[in-house]
Amino acid sequence: MSDIIQVESVEEHKDGSATYSFALTEGARASLSQEGLKLILYCAAAKLDTKVVYQFIEDHMRYENDK
Repeated sequence: MSDIIQVESVEEHKDGSATYSFALTEGARASLSQEGLKLILYCAAAKLDTKVVYQFIEDHMRYENDK
């Protein structure tokens, strides 16, 4: 069986934010928990705020889209 993450609903708010609801298989839930904890531990070991990591990912996506 595949690990599936499916967007169930999106509620957009007047302030521009949104609330997302997801349906996950048990395997996907376990993977998200493992990978989330791994990210936090790696950031702590490297003394990096997670915001720095996410900013790097966003910058990388922009760079790849500009190619």
